[in-house]
Amino acid sequence: MAKSETDNKPKADRIVVDNSNLSELKATCDEAVERILSRHPQHGSSAKSHGFAPFKASHFHTDLRLVLGYTASAIMIGTSIWAYFIEKEWNRNKQACAIAVVAYIILSAIQMVDSYLQGNNIFTGTRKMLSNRIETEHLTIASPPLPKATKKGSKTPNGKPVLTPPAYTLQFEYTRKSNKGKSLLGRKSDSLPLGHLGEWFTEEGEFVEDIFEQRLLSGLQKAFGQ
Repeated sequence: MAKSETDNKPKADRIVVDNSNLSELKATCDEAVERILSRHPQHGSSAKSHGFAPFKASHFHTDLRLVLGYTASAIMIGTSIWAYFIEKEWNRNKQACAIAVVAYIILSAIQMVDSYLQGNNIFTGTRKMLSNRIETEHLTIASPPLPKATKKGSKTPNGKPVLTPPAYTLQFEYTRKSNKGKSLLGRKSDSLPLGHLGEWFTEEGEFVEDIFEQRLLSGLQKAFGQ
């Protein structure tokens, strides 16, 4: 397990999760990916030491599903209020109610399709870099399901096997273009193993973001060839 390096942090800034809940551990890492890649480097941070320029995150899929959800809910609520308070006669309001139900089903279906198309993607971002010319970099990161914990050869005093926490591996697609996206300068698509969860979660379940950030940024820059 990782050793906490955040003793000087205010208690409110610490992230502590349930060590036995793999879904919670993975969600914490997934959320940290966007936070790290999109924030401006602070003095003394890993991003600053690596000279890492932040990406501008895109929330297109999330925003689209929110708009679809709000629209579908507004249609159903508005139609229900209209049918209950204004046009109470069923023979007169049934057509409008049927249209509202169909619209709700269609919008909900689009939400499901968009969620399916997004898949395991947890980050999509772009950034512009100046290197004799303006270059645009596009990065998409996916976080596949965690594998199972692996057993070590040793056992605990009570006879139970010692487990190594699941490995956390990301998959990324990276492109670099110039000339307003017309000239492709580079493209890479590969997996990015960062280590196992116990390397940045303490025994108490505290998330040591500095370790995770260093692994993520150094791994990406090495993959980018920077």
